Amino acid sequence: MNEFHAHELIDFAVRWIPYGGAGDEEIWIAFGLNAAGYRRRLHAALECTPLSVLDEATRAHLQLHVQLRSSAPRPLVGQ
Repeated sequence: MNEFHAHELIDFAVRWIPYGGAGDEEIWIAFGLNAAGYRRRLHAALECTPLSVLDEATRAHLQLHVQLRSSAPRPLVGQ
């Protein structure tokens, strides 16, 4: 992952923090990815971004968000 793409993923995630994270549609519009693909790439971006660029509290918040969203059960179709 290049530095520019990592920066875009992290900036997007930070902008959506006040709203509990971006929804699937916003993720698709911004990156052309489904939510799982976005979370995988965001996780990788967080791992390769130095602390000088992203403070530890924000990094920890985003990592927790990725972890919780990745492990959340998906609703059944029609429910």
